[in-house]
Amino acid sequence: MTLPAVTDSVSAARRFVREALTDLDAAGACDDAVTLVSELATNPVIHARTPYTITVSHEGDTVRVGVHDLSAVNPRRRAYGLDATTGRGLRLVATLASSWGIDMETEGKVVWFEVSCEGNQDATAWYADVDVEALLTAFDDVDASARRSQSSTVTR
Repeated sequence: MTLPAVTDSVSAARRFVREALTDLDAAGACDDAVTLVSELATNPVIHARTPYTITVSHEGDTVRVGVHDLSAVNPRRRAYGLDATTGRGLRLVATLASSWGIDMETEGKVVWFEVSCEGNQDATAWYADVDVEALLTAFDDVDASARRSQSSTVTR
């Protein structure tokens, strides 16, 4: 499936992968594959800004999903602060996927991952070293009176 580099296409990518895995009798991989394709489909939209093509295949007990875009720039894992809203996608891919990689092509690249048809049994490991309470506190910078003020402006 080829999609345009617009934010709405990411949800279409998730639907496509879920439907493809169901058709391939690999529905057990849906949760992981849908989560990871969401991360990889976001990269062409935000960074490459090119249309992208998603492929899904099932071989043995493994599912492989590839996202091909037209940019020759490789994505890379980054370290961001706790309050960053981006930068965790490849970390998530590296943790949930049984394998993943980047294949350079004549026109662009394919970022791919493989997951078990049974799904990942330890899906929380990707954030094991993150202080979740500190992260939530960092985003809780609106005091209660501001929340009340915001909610009181809603009219029907």
